[in-house]
Amino acid sequence: MIKNYFKIALRGFAKHKLTFFINLFGLSLGLWAAILIGLWVTSEMNVNKELPEVERVYQMMEHQSYGADIFTTASTPGVLAESMKETLADVEYAATYTWLQNLLFVQGDNRIKLEGLYAMPDFLKVYDYGVVEGDLNSMLTADNHVVLTESGAISLFGRTDVVGEDVEIKGGTDSENFIVQGVIKDFPNSSSLQFDFVLPYSIFFEENDWLEEWGNNGPQTVVRLRDGVDGDKFSASMENYIKDRNEESNVRLFAYPYADYYLHGSWKDGQKVEGRIKNVKLFAMIGIFVLLIACINFMNLSTAKSQKRAKEVGVRKVAGADKGSLVMQFMSESLLITFFSAIFAVLLVEASLPIFNNLTGKLMTVPYGSGFFWLELVGIILCTGVVAGSYPAFYLSATKVVSVFRSFTKAGRGVVMARKGLVLFQFILATILIVSTLVVYQQINFAMNQDLGYAKDQLIQIPLEGELLESFDVFKAELEKNENIESVSRSSFGFLGRNSNTGGVSWEGKDPENAALFEIIRVDYEFLKTAGFELTKGRDFDRVNGADSTSGAILNQTAYELMQKDHEGSEFFRLWEDERAITGVVKDFHFESFRQNVAPAIFLLDPKNTWQGYVKVNTSDIQETVAFIENLGKNMNPEFPFEYSFMDENYARLYREDVRFRDLAQYFSILTIIISCLGLLGLSAHIAEQKTKEIGIRKVLGASTLSILQVINREFILIVFLSILIGSGLAFWVMQDWLNGYQYKISFEWWFIPLAAITIMGVALMTVTLQSLKAANSNPVKAIKSE
Repeated sequence: MIKNYFKIALRGFAKHKLTFFINLFGLSLGLWAAILIGLWVTSEMNVNKELPEVERVYQMMEHQSYGADIFTTASTPGVLAESMKETLADVEYAATYTWLQNLLFVQGDNRIKLEGLYAMPDFLKVYDYGVVEGDLNSMLTADNHVVLTESGAISLFGRTDVVGEDVEIKGGTDSENFIVQGVIKDFPNSSSLQFDFVLPYSIFFEENDWLEEWGNNGPQTVVRLRDGVDGDKFSASMENYIKDRNEESNVRLFAYPYADYYLHGSWKDGQKVEGRIKNVKLFAMIGIFVLLIACINFMNLSTAKSQKRAKEVGVRKVAGADKGSLVMQFMSESLLITFFSAIFAVLLVEASLPIFNNLTGKLMTVPYGSGFFWLELVGIILCTGVVAGSYPAFYLSATKVVSVFRSFTKAGRGVVMARKGLVLFQFILATILIVSTLVVYQQINFAMNQDLGYAKDQLIQIPLEGELLESFDVFKAELEKNENIESVSRSSFGFLGRNSNTGGVSWEGKDPENAALFEIIRVDYEFLKTAGFELTKGRDFDRVNGADSTSGAILNQTAYELMQKDHEGSEFFRLWEDERAITGVVKDFHFESFRQNVAPAIFLLDPKNTWQGYVKVNTSDIQETVAFIENLGKNMNPEFPFEYSFMDENYARLYREDVRFRDLAQYFSILTIIISCLGLLGLSAHIAEQKTKEIGIRKVLGASTLSILQVINREFILIVFLSILIGSGLAFWVMQDWLNGYQYKISFEWWFIPLAAITIMGVALMTVTLQSLKAANSNPVKAIKSE
């Protein structure tokens, strides 16, 4: 019986080639999009989930209160982990670790930069993905230990059996010898934490006295609780842990599940808000919508062709076929098309996955070896086949035999309305995607092209290491001999987010409600000029005023206004224990994403504590100037590989995820239009076929081609127009919520909707008109002759 169903289905495909092609191609595109998005969603949902005992691992975090504002951060005091291990029985392992750093590793003739961090020994026990070489319990227990990952060991030695090997590590102006104490497995791609090496935290702790104070934050702390400990209760018990050790603290400590931190770890004013999970939900919906649109096309075309198959159904009913067997027949056709589509979809996925990985910044592969993947794929095929074929199957199987043999097989009003409703729905989805893409595109362009308060174009950033750090003045003097170089300076500031900040700022008459977290930026002379900051008040640091380095400071506009609010005309403030004079005020500048308000910032003249060089060039011949800088850097500092980056490219990284969101939304909205128009192509061909005699009679009576086009086009113009109205309203609601995530944002412009409407209406009319012209240019004699 089943074999017979498939034979009949294949004959039907051969007979109705256009319908078969549209259904096959449309479903293939829908499944392709669904599989790609499914891979991405699965990848995002699995981040950090592969960590052993992950349900017991917690990230320690702080809610810091500054007046009415609450700032949430994963930065913690440098002594937190050690204290927790000593005082809390619920904690099995606790480790404090630093931010990622690039250091130069020298082993024989091999000199490479590796990225890693300083961490306590328990770090490797919390993040225990496995050991390749060495004893985990002895790693990081001495100051001369270094632990490498597999890839780090291979990059440096070309092998992994390197325990006991010596390696020289250079950073800044320091150089020390270390012994490789262990090699651990590379963290999987699903881990949000990736590095090449780990050095003992004790080294970093000894070199940074500020880590000893409970009032200072910087590194992060992670804990693994003992089996059976309730994480929520543990987190609640930690609220006053820092306050109990520092009475002046403004911090509420809490523990957050590490497994949820990547997707859900976002807060605003101390309240949980949707983080990355919001984009995951949006793209999961897009994947479902694209597949649903493809299913709608199948349902529409199948019901539209029902008149052609009515006699077949009637004859089979007379021959004794029951409704169940007829439903099975049409469902088998649907499942067969879906199966063929799935094959093409998988081929498309394989061909496009490298491009998709590049767009998403991931290393995804199709898990052919996973039984769960095949189970999911079969489930999608069955679900798609049933959804796409259910309505046609039940509709066609319900055809009355009497109607067939009376030649009365015209689709009822309910069927026609359902068909139009499905077209309406898919174009509503297409409108939402197009309008949303326009809004995202404009917002990202707004952020990328706004005046940031500094000149990022033609500004080159150079990490200062070795001789470049030790002899920066010589490096600067040599650079400024080049006429294409306008200015050179250095700073501790990287422009891309917060680096060093404090709440220890006070001024006369300070209102506790005006407390804030101030960014501290240490600079050399001429930094404001080099970076293009605009002074609105006072002066820049200069060598004539020797006191600038000890008692002067430059504020940004936000910091200055905050102080003036409490004491207008104030020219002094206190930073920690030192009194500082306000020597100048610069226009506000953005060093965080446009999602955040501009934070108050203080510039201090402190050249010895700077490690980023900045070079402002004033030429269109960038390549020649960069080559000059690179040659000079290599000659002065041959021990270190020369590195540089352009600030405009660095700034673009702040919006990397938003740009990916924009690009993906753009491509999937184009795909949605293509699939929707495939459906219109099939339906317009069907309507043109239905109206063959009407069009032939009109032509014989002298109707123009334009009037004949209107006969078919009017079936769709109203539907598409209505879908644009509804879809635009929904898109406005969705995008207003998305834009609310930005502090600096565009308005929802009036022209977004007309542009989307013109795009959709234009493509839809072009699709339908192709079939209309074909019908209008057909021979009227053939159209009206008797069957």
